[in-house]
Amino acid sequence: MAAFVIEQRVAWSDIDLAGIVYFPRYFSYFENAELEWIRRQGLSYEGFLDEIGVWMPRVACHSNFRAPAKLAELLSIEMRLDRLGKTSFTLGFDAFRLPERTSIADGYIVVATVERETFRPTLVPERLVQLLSELEPRSPELAKTAAAGGRLLPERGARGASEPKRRASN
Repeated sequence: MAAFVIEQRVAWSDIDLAGIVYFPRYFSYFENAELEWIRRQGLSYEGFLDEIGVWMPRVACHSNFRAPAKLAELLSIEMRLDRLGKTSFTLGFDAFRLPERTSIADGYIVVATVERETFRPTLVPERLVQLLSELEPRSPELAKTAAAGGRLLPERGARGASEPKRRASN
């Protein structure tokens, strides 16, 4: 198992007035990694969807921005599997500035599998399960950190010192 990695050069069309990558562009970078991953399997995205017989709508996405990226900088976009469920999966992404590997963004995209005719949830096709299983999972710590907006999530049911105290009601 390994992370899937692409390199992405920051283009003029990717930057905002401040001269840094405009925040929604990171989702395009993440999608580019996913599409290239499918191409490296020897498939086109359209052909792959035909082969597995489902649609794969995105149902949630999130990103944390850690440092700015500027015009013409070379980025490494790394894709891993955060979660594989029955009718959806979560792809985790980490973006680094090269060559020093400065963390600039991380995030995730939740992808559902739905029937083509009805758009009702359906099981993740076995072929897709096989391919996803070849992706390196992100460590639980990294996945938790990305989901928490850069902070580790407390375990469910655990109450830590950093958790806000409840007000007494009158």
